[in-house]
Amino acid sequence: MSKVQVKTKELLRFLLLIGLALLTFSYAMFQGGFVSWFLFFSFLPPALYAISLFLYSFSYHGERTFSKDTFLFHEPVRMHITLYRESRFPLFYLIAAEQLQHSSLLSDPQTKTVLSPGFKKKLTFTYEIDQMPRGEHHFTGIRLKTGDLFGLIEKEQQIPVENKIVVYPPLEDIQYRPPASSGDHGAAMTTASSYQHRDSSMAVGIRSYQPGDRLSLINWKATAKRSSLMTKEFEQHQSHDVMMVMDCTPSPQFEEAVSFTASAVKGIIRSGAQVGLLTVSDKRRYFQTDSSAGHEQQLFHHLATIQESGTASFAAVLEKEAAILQQSSTLLLVTTQLTKEAAERVRFYSGQGQSVAVFVVAGETAPATEQTHQQYGINVCVVQKGQFARAFAEVSRT
Repeated sequence: MSKVQVKTKELLRFLLLIGLALLTFSYAMFQGGFVSWFLFFSFLPPALYAISLFLYSFSYHGERTFSKDTFLFHEPVRMHITLYRESRFPLFYLIAAEQLQHSSLLSDPQTKTVLSPGFKKKLTFTYEIDQMPRGEHHFTGIRLKTGDLFGLIEKEQQIPVENKIVVYPPLEDIQYRPPASSGDHGAAMTTASSYQHRDSSMAVGIRSYQPGDRLSLINWKATAKRSSLMTKEFEQHQSHDVMMVMDCTPSPQFEEAVSFTASAVKGIIRSGAQVGLLTVSDKRRYFQTDSSAGHEQQLFHHLATIQESGTASFAAVLEKEAAILQQSSTLLLVTTQLTKEAAERVRFYSGQGQSVAVFVVAGETAPATEQTHQQYGINVCVVQKGQFARAFAEVSRT
């Protein structure tokens, strides 16, 4: 409804109110008697209040604060809202409704609150939304509405109060263990602790000390022999890189696939390995392998906002992104349906000497994967919600 229509509607209601007041007054004048005048004086106070409300400049300011900026899936979101105004004009009620951008929560009754301001200039209230869906939610403002007792005069205001929160997918505890290479499917998996606690470098010699070298790396025995500062020289180990690829094609189990991917990312980083991520949804997003806290935050933010809008098949993505996927020593693929074409691409990567594992996220009924494993010779594991912790243990037995 346009502003002109709103103003026209308010004016018509005001004229109706004036007409009712004149009608009751005329009835009392011509009819006379106690009853007619009683009706007029009973109608007069709420009518005068409604007229005053029509002339009142309805103006509030407000702010919204959250207990934190990031939440987990279905975690209660607690909000604290403060509203304040300049005057003490009495208001019988005030309806405050949250305004969100592109969100199904607009129809949620939890986002509306009825208040009794009275003469108060400042109002504070707190409420919770019990189950916030995964995603990035933009709170754009607060819509306020008040009116008179008859409902003839109404005042509305939109307060621009912008906030943004991110709801992460649900996580399950996963103990990551690198899968065996493609040529040894029955071999035991290396424990993650071996990657977490071993040194990232090994001394291979000594060299002259240079400004900026750490004092703890000085070789004092060699320094005493040569009468000059000597420091240890190191050769870096090849890091354990894990590249994850998530299938973004529409599926009833898409949310479970996102949850498993996020849980696996957390488990991999916690083990000390580096992890990257590739998704092709409405946009292609590629994150290089890393294990820093900032990198983990980027991955979780991406998994919180990703949508199932992929147009390319999973097999096509695996074929097109071959140059990137072949750079990592370990390749973990997450999908909700393993097609014949995708299995062929997985076998191709396995033949390149990479450790490849496919995780098929299923619903209540888990599909059979033994035939796929025997036919193509690839690691396939079916995972279900609530059983993610068994995923890498299952891969070790395939």
